[in-house]
Amino acid sequence: MMVNLPFNPHAGDVRIASVAAFVGCKVPEVEAAFGKMFAFALWAAERSESGDARKEAKALRDAAAKFKAAFPHLTEIHDDMLREAAVAEHFTDPKAYPGTKGRKERARIIADGIARLFANTGRNIGIGKSPYSGDPSTPFGRAVQHALATFEIEANWYQPAHSAAKRARCNTN
Repeated sequence: MMVNLPFNPHAGDVRIASVAAFVGCKVPEVEAAFGKMFAFALWAAERSESGDARKEAKALRDAAAKFKAAFPHLTEIHDDMLREAAVAEHFTDPKAYPGTKGRKERARIIADGIARLFANTGRNIGIGKSPYSGDPSTPFGRAVQHALATFEIEANWYQPAHSAAKRARCNTN
């Protein structure tokens, strides 16, 4: 008998396993904290940061204009193309990412996932850094720094960790 297991977007992701090993918890706990939309959120934020979404939106709008000129009676197809352009453009709008205004959004996503992991497993979401080196002095900060490195996101650990810690405190009170 074949059993249909629920879709797991993180299955086989060694980065998730690395974060779990670093924090000292189980892979399913990290998966639960990061959520099902984690991969999509990282992908969308990367497209915004790199400018790919803006280029795609412009190309779709240009194609829609050419299509309308060639086939003025096919308005439904033209409108569909403009809707696709609007979706692509949404990921370039700073309002889509209010916490970071579109900058370093991937770092925010990672830090929020680590904050949820710490909250879900009863760990302290403290933030602190060494006055000499600037390195994190708390397990939460070290976990954010490790996760950013693991996911190859070039960002200073402090700002996303600090913001995530603030949001976590607001969500638990």
